[in-house]
Amino acid sequence: MKNSFLNINFSTLLQVSLVVMCVFLLMKNPKQVYPVSTQKTIETRIQGKETVIKQQGKAIDNSKVIIDELNHGLFDLQAELENVKNSRDTFRITQIQDTMIHVLYRRDKEKDAIIAAQDTIIVAQRYIINSQDTIITSQAFDIKKLKRQRNISFLLNGILTTGLIIK
Repeated sequence: MKNSFLNINFSTLLQVSLVVMCVFLLMKNPKQVYPVSTQKTIETRIQGKETVIKQQGKAIDNSKVIIDELNHGLFDLQAELENVKNSRDTFRITQIQDTMIHVLYRRDKEKDAIIAAQDTIIVAQRYIINSQDTIITSQAFDIKKLKRQRNISFLLNGILTTGLIIK
């Protein structure tokens, strides 16, 4: 009789512990192995980078308009220089050449600004791509973790059911 009581008590204890483990696994939140920013934080940062890209795009468009205007002015100066060369007015030729040098210098500065803006856009786009990869990786990890928990839960339910059938 005493031996039967221990078997029932051990069996009940085993069953209760299995139920507790199953409930624990089902209720447990999946945790990341590596610390990763939350998805919402990453999405907020991506939106900030998209805003930077838009602003830099506008700056590039403005610089292109300025460059076009400078090119038109440069063509006008070149035509004027051709006219002045025929009159052999060296003072006026020097003034026009100085103005052309200044216009070319300004055009180069605008092109440098475009290059800097494009570099900023490239960096922001790389950040967005890496952030989206991080989100995808973290979601894949969460899915794997949930599948693992589900499989462990099935295994423990099978053991629990087997224990109940044997009892």
